[in-house]
Amino acid sequence: MRKLLFPVILVLPALFIIGCSTPPGKLSFDSDLPPEKTTEVVFADTIVVRQYNGIDVFETWYPKGRYRKNTVTLPAGNTTITFDINAYISVGNVTTHVTAKNVSLNFDFDAGKSYSIAMYSEGMGAQTFFLGRKKFGIAIWDNATKHYYNVEKSLKNWELGQTG
Repeated sequence: MRKLLFPVILVLPALFIIGCSTPPGKLSFDSDLPPEKTTEVVFADTIVVRQYNGIDVFETWYPKGRYRKNTVTLPAGNTTITFDINAYISVGNVTTHVTAKNVSLNFDFDAGKSYSIAMYSEGMGAQTFFLGRKKFGIAIWDNATKHYYNVEKSLKNWELGQTG
């Protein structure tokens, strides 16, 4: 009986972990478009896209309502994205929960390029150390630059608020 019980104990936690995690999504909004007319956009898991150019995409992009990182091939050009934010920002031993609903951004995505959209936070000089304050917002980065989360290297950013 001991020999049988040991493998079962190891397999059950593994099944539980696999069942609870949501793997990143890889989607195409319009698979009929040729690659030279599309762009790839990576949405961080703190951003939950509700609409793309006024079209509801939540159920398609987040199966079973599970939030996840998504890489989506979209038509290039001027785009409006509406999303919710759910993130935690830490400064020292203080953590702030940031939520926002129906945030919209507009950006002109170039064909053949790859972008990332994510939350950023940055210190506010001496106030960061003494008061636990940070600015935070959403930014878009060109994936070719590899400067994710560095707001100074972003193509465009939208400050949403401050902690502390």
